[in-house]
Amino acid sequence: MRQISFVKKFALTALTLTSCHQAAADTVFGIYAGAGSWQSEYSGEAGDPAITANDLGMKDNNNAFYYVAIEHPVPFLPNIKVQQNDITSDQTSTIEKSFSIGDITFPAGSNVKTDFDLSYTDATLYYEALDNWLNLDLGVTLRKYSGYLKAESLQFSDEIDVDVAVPLIYGKFQFDLPLTGFSVGFEGNYISYDGNNLTDYSAKIGYMFDSALDLGLEVGYRAMKVDINEDDVATNLDIKGPYAAAVFHF
Repeated sequence: MRQISFVKKFALTALTLTSCHQAAADTVFGIYAGAGSWQSEYSGEAGDPAITANDLGMKDNNNAFYYVAIEHPVPFLPNIKVQQNDITSDQTSTIEKSFSIGDITFPAGSNVKTDFDLSYTDATLYYEALDNWLNLDLGVTLRKYSGYLKAESLQFSDEIDVDVAVPLIYGKFQFDLPLTGFSVGFEGNYISYDGNNLTDYSAKIGYMFDSALDLGLEVGYRAMKVDINEDDVATNLDIKGPYAAAVFHF
C-alpha cells in the first residue's frame, strides 16, 4: 500500500485570509450544529488510462455529514467550524476497457471490484464580514482526507492510501428573510494548483421553527469536483445531488 500527498507547495496559499482582523465578530456566543444525508451521484473517470464511473458500475449513494460551528464576540479571533463528510462507493463490474490504479493495469474483460473512500474532515477558521439579515463569512478550510482507493480482480489487486491535508479558500453567504424563519444561502470551498482542482459548493433553503429551541430544517443541492493527477492517482470525479439536514442553534 502507498500513501499519496497531492499538496506540498501551496500549504500556505490560503492562510493569508486569516489576517482579516477588521472583519466583524459574532455579537453573542453561539453554537450551530447540523446533521444530514447527501444523495450523491457519481460521474467522471478514474485511472490512467482512464475508465468512466459508469463503466466501473458506480451508483448513487447516500453519504452522511455532520458539523458543529462555534461563533463568539471576541475581536481578531476567528470562529471555527468542524465538519465530517463521508464519501464512499463500492461496486463490481466487468470492464470493457483497461484501466490502471497504482502500478496495476486491469485488462478489458476483467471482473473488477472497486472500492473508494474519500471521506474527510474540514476544520474551517472564518470571520464574519457581515452579520445581520445579510451574512457573509470568509476564511480558510483545512481538509484532512483519511481514506483509500482500491481495485481487485481474480488476478490482480492494488490499494492506495489517501491520507493528506489540503488548504482551501472558504466562503459562505446567507440571506435571512426577516420575520419568516426562512433563509437562502450558498457555501463553498476551492483550491487549484498545478493543474489539480478541488471544489465543493452547496446552495440551500433553510427554515427555523419558532420554538423554545432553535431547531430547523435545511434542503439544498451540493456538488463536488475532485480533479487530481499526481503520483499514483489520476481521477476526475464529479459528485453531486440533493441533500437534507436537521439544524440546531443555541
